Amino acid sequence: MRASGDEDHGALRTMNGKGSEPAAARSALYPERLVVVVPCRNCAAYIGECLDSLRAQTFGGWSALVADDASTDETPDIVRDFMRLDSRIDLRRGEERAFLMGNTLAALRSLDLRPSDVVAILDGDDWIRPTCLEKIWERHCQGYDLVYTDEDVQGGHSVGAALSFGVPVRRQSWRFSQLRSFKAHLFGLLDDETFRDPGGGYFRAAGDLALYLPMAELAGPDKVSFIPEKLYYYRVHENCNFKVLRQEQLDNNWYIRSRPALMRQAEFFDFTERVERLEKPRIADVARAVRERYPRPCSVRIEHVIAADEVDSWRAYHELWVEDGVYLAGTVRGEGEQL
Repeated sequence: MRASGDEDHGALRTMNGKGSEPAAARSALYPERLVVVVPCRNCAAYIGECLDSLRAQTFGGWSALVADDASTDETPDIVRDFMRLDSRIDLRRGEERAFLMGNTLAALRSLDLRPSDVVAILDGDDWIRPTCLEKIWERHCQGYDLVYTDEDVQGGHSVGAALSFGVPVRRQSWRFSQLRSFKAHLFGLLDDETFRDPGGGYFRAAGDLALYLPMAELAGPDKVSFIPEKLYYYRVHENCNFKVLRQEQLDNNWYIRSRPALMRQAEFFDFTERVERLEKPRIADVARAVRERYPRPCSVRIEHVIAADEVDSWRAYHELWVEDGVYLAGTVRGEGEQL
């Protein structure tokens, strides 16, 4: 899933630190696919309404993978009925109980995801309103990497809100209401330990914190977007985790929040500019000019080409964010390459 080469990291253009060629028309992270993962267990009473809401979406360019966590009821049979009606729907059935985190991870890892693909997670006992996928897709096309909508929790309340800038994500109250979606490169940058509890097993409760808090850190606050519309219906019933695993959920919540924050990712960018003969006093000017050429929130990597004997003198200036969403990286000129 990791990109290789400049063509995968962003539209590449060359400048000498002074020029201003036209920006590329489309980001390297512009999405082409939307995959909806539907984790469920014993959802026979609800899965039909969930999948009906998917089929009623105004945005039709989705595919769905229902991830069944070893259900003992008719859930898989109902899903297969929908598969016969709609080729966009598929089923992955776990033979042994994996609980929500393990089941969701297995589904995600079974997908052949590209860095720019959008993944949304819709619980099998919930449903979404008709414009939900259309609106998250629009935000991802604008350059956002993590997008979530407001929700209607059965009973009338919601926790949804935009992130606060300048406050560590793990020290903010829980804001990530549903539907939640992300570009696949964020998930691909998380190691397996992210999803494991102190005993070494996958989180059985509070797995959403384990997934979305780290991804928000990797994305950076300007690449996270909240849609303040209640486009997701969250169903409350007796088998919800906050009822059957409440103490475990609370314990995991604190454990996840107490872990060290992740640095903003610097591997995947919307655009890349190759810069030659950059002068140190002009870094800020060049960074501002680059920022102005690309729409927010798109990110830009400035690839500064230097000679091998310049590495030490530039060490303190490279691999740093030099403007909002603009990253300055150094690369040594290849053998025989001329500046």
